[in-house]
Amino acid sequence: MLTCWQFYLSSKPKIMSRTKQVDWAICRNLPTRIYRNLLTHKMSLQQQINKSWLVIGHVTDAVIKLPEFYVSEPGRQRVIASDRKNVHAYSIGILLAPSSVSISHSELREIYYCPYSQPYFTWKDSNEPLSSADFLIVTNNRVYCTVDRQQPQLSLF
Repeated sequence: MLTCWQFYLSSKPKIMSRTKQVDWAICRNLPTRIYRNLLTHKMSLQQQINKSWLVIGHVTDAVIKLPEFYVSEPGRQRVIASDRKNVHAYSIGILLAPSSVSISHSELREIYYCPYSQPYFTWKDSNEPLSSADFLIVTNNRVYCTVDRQQPQLSLF
């Protein structure tokens, strides 16, 4: 069985472009990092090969199971100080094929992140912090999450 990296090394694209298509047969069910790519206006997917995260494709539709959300505070501070965007906020979970999950629209809420206003991902409608979910759904380049996963609570005792 080929890994995503072996597949891309063995295939020779005829035309280089900024957008890569994802081979869902090879890349699904593996830990995947997803973030918004401001150059392609799509979501970029990365998978870890050895110790490096490599881009496996750019999509407008995707499903990530059990995503956890991360924001690098030093990266966020660089964005604020220089007013230049960089990849410092992303989600990591298990990549599923977009057609493999059926979730009703009523179970989804849109999520949001802005480095200038808050240091974490939030629900777009309430600005409540979000650290994890059951599913992250990207459809037409808009990002939603399921709402039923319990958010971890800080416990001092």
